[in-house]
Amino acid sequence: MAKSVSARISDFSNELADLVARCAPGVVAVRLRGGRSISGIVWRPGYVVSAAEPLDDEPVTLGVEAGSGAYDAKLLGRDPSTDIALLSVQGLKEEALPTADGTALRAGQLAIVLGLSPEHGPIVAFGSIAVAGAPWDSQLGGRISRFIRLGVWLTPASEGGAVLDLDGRLVGMAVSGPRRTVLAIPADTIQRVVDQLIAKGRISRGYLGIAMQPVQLPDSVQKLANTSFGLLVSSVDAQSGAGAGGVLLGDIIVGWNGEPVRDYRQLQRLLGPESVGTSVSVAIVRGGALVNLGLTVGERPSSG
Repeated sequence: MAKSVSARISDFSNELADLVARCAPGVVAVRLRGGRSISGIVWRPGYVVSAAEPLDDEPVTLGVEAGSGAYDAKLLGRDPSTDIALLSVQGLKEEALPTADGTALRAGQLAIVLGLSPEHGPIVAFGSIAVAGAPWDSQLGGRISRFIRLGVWLTPASEGGAVLDLDGRLVGMAVSGPRRTVLAIPADTIQRVVDQLIAKGRISRGYLGIAMQPVQLPDSVQKLANTSFGLLVSSVDAQSGAGAGGVLLGDIIVGWNGEPVRDYRQLQRLLGPESVGTSVSVAIVRGGALVNLGLTVGERPSSG
């Protein structure tokens, strides 16, 4: 006899609970100041990834709790542009979760967000992949391999937790997006950032060596520059790519490789890790005329 609808739903519910129990050792709780916590994912032996934004202004040494016990963790590095942080946890016994091919994800598929609370154990949210879109650049210039938005609600303690498919494979990491949305940072993006954080402790960023402020262009040059706004150069590091390339105080940057540049955030996105060492054509307004300069993008000096 065929099972009733309620029986099939009950079976599915139990299968989800079994999946959570099987995958729970792959997530940890990261204790923050003030008794708060977020979640993290066991990435490889001795390493945990978590969300970078909640760890801003937290100490370098943090407490991590896993199924096997409590550990001290060291914050090795953060990449605010992709919201990824890497922690080193000596003695952590838990194994990493298997990862899924993010290119195969489709809107409408079901996913599970799995976090860990130090007090209550696993925290679970279940819902659909609302959007599985193209690669995108964050407002801070981080390149993320796919735009994945989840149709779930994220508790603060679940941020940094694992996003799983129904086979228990890691799709990505759950982070808070704009206007209370929930995003998944894909596993392949995490791997790229982790490799750089292990090697350098930071993510390389492009550097021109200039300070800028937005300005509205005079009517006489707006048509020439193909934009109404630009970035006024207020200082130039003589040893930088901009200094070597001939950028002067008072120049107004209006183009980058043939595309208009309208604000600082746009230029910040263009100066991502992949820009370091590249040659670019920068259009500037100087003395009412449009000038094109060839510049080499340097690497932003470490703030540490």
